[in-house]
Amino acid sequence: MYRILIFCLFISNVFCQDKEYRTVVVEQGPVEGEKYWGGDFFQFYGIPYATVPKGKDRYKAPLPPTPWKDVFIADNERIACHQTYYTGEDTEEIYLAGQEDCLTLNLMVPRIANETNLVPVMVYVHSGAFSGGNGNMAKFYYLARRDIIVIGFNFRLGALGFACLGNEEIPGNAGMKDAVAALKWIKKNVQKFGGNPDKITLAGFSVGAAMAELLVLSKSTEGLVHQLVLESGSALSPYSINRDPISTATNIAISLGYNGTTLKELTEFYLNAKSDLLAAKSLNFFLTNSTFGYAPCIENVFENSQPFLTESPLDIMKRGDYPKLPVLTGFANMEGLSRTLKFDQWSDMMNANFADFLPADLVFDNEKTKNDVIKKIKEIYFKNEEVTHDNVQGYIDYFSDSMFKYSILKSAKLHAARSLPVFFYEFAFVGTMGMKHNFMDRIHGASHRDQSSYILDFYSYTSDVKDLFMRDRLTWMWTDFVKYGHPTEYESDLVNYTWLPYTEEEPNYLHIDMKTEMRKNVFSEGYKFWDAIYGKYHWMPQAPKPTKI
Repeated sequence: MYRILIFCLFISNVFCQDKEYRTVVVEQGPVEGEKYWGGDFFQFYGIPYATVPKGKDRYKAPLPPTPWKDVFIADNERIACHQTYYTGEDTEEIYLAGQEDCLTLNLMVPRIANETNLVPVMVYVHSGAFSGGNGNMAKFYYLARRDIIVIGFNFRLGALGFACLGNEEIPGNAGMKDAVAALKWIKKNVQKFGGNPDKITLAGFSVGAAMAELLVLSKSTEGLVHQLVLESGSALSPYSINRDPISTATNIAISLGYNGTTLKELTEFYLNAKSDLLAAKSLNFFLTNSTFGYAPCIENVFENSQPFLTESPLDIMKRGDYPKLPVLTGFANMEGLSRTLKFDQWSDMMNANFADFLPADLVFDNEKTKNDVIKKIKEIYFKNEEVTHDNVQGYIDYFSDSMFKYSILKSAKLHAARSLPVFFYEFAFVGTMGMKHNFMDRIHGASHRDQSSYILDFYSYTSDVKDLFMRDRLTWMWTDFVKYGHPTEYESDLVNYTWLPYTEEEPNYLHIDMKTEMRKNVFSEGYKFWDAIYGKYHWMPQAPKPTKI
């Protein structure tokens, strides 16, 4: 009884202690955040950085936020943009989540940060296949405890964020323009929180990494970003740019009952379509061509317009027409494990028609050429045998390489060619925080975005000593990169090695596992194979021609 009483008193003391708040005056008005009970930092949730346009402008760039006079209590953790959740089951019932007025951001601000003691800033772009997720889908506690400000933000999703018809009404990239507005708000206001506006690292995981890299390639973000962290994604990934956005929009509209034949009719349909129906059809996590349906696009330029992207990311990177900035990038060693959820269905489909599984950013002049490439792929990955449970490793490797690894390493090579400091990693650690899959009894590897599960907190828990060690190691290196531009600037018990930059002459990379060490030539043979294919058959994206439908 005595022990129970002592325990109750302890709990009461922990949860009933005086709360601590911080008020910051931003451009719109004062905002108040509360100190996190388990850490030495303040939390600010749901601060509006822009306003969603309505009516005929619903697919255009966001509007400025509305100012306020009273203190804005920044405690709403549940704001998200319109989306429906993936259940893995076929159902006609639609569960719409989120809200239309969703353009908000969340900040984790260390106690030591103030206007006379500015700290570096890290801004994370969330994942979700361009159709799901939000700026609070992962907590940033483990990064904030290392004395940096960490920020997440929402952007419009699915059709509302990425429909692209190439005309003035629906020019494309609304979600990307939301992200630009968020970065501009951060640049203008973060110093009030104690953040250094001249030391902002943009980071992203999965699709968020692709968006982060696209953002630094856009002229609209000049001066807003100073470093880049890309986890399991790239602007060169097959899913990063929609090469036929009008067809995507038309097919999805048809699935919602549209029967028009002109671009004007299609535009009217999208301007008046219900958000829940658009959100439901926007959810395409598993398409066979390694895309997700709606995605950023190359825009046409109109009078008084502010396009986000007007040419291919590859052209921009080859030309070097973007700011020079340090880059930390890499992938998990078995990214393709993320596609094994569909193995039983897709293996049969691959055996019937493998062409459906070629990356969407390849195009061929004729069927013979396409079949010759398919023959080479089957020989390399499946030894010319049918795809079965006996060669599931080949299935994993195929998606690892074609959907993720090739484009990520291609991006790193292009950055390194400009003499930028590029820090490349391969994540191979398998712990309890990684993705669970159906082949864990015989396939041992790290899946897509597994490293992010140790850097961020996706509302999971572990007490495993190895997991905790890996989390400390990764957050130490990532935040040192944010602070100093080098992930191993200072040696410690956690980091007792030096992460050497990746260059063409010295292709160094950090192999991250319980035994973390520098190695050379990651994915070298696989890269050569895919680079030969892309060198001949890459489909260079262009702006849609709104006269053709």
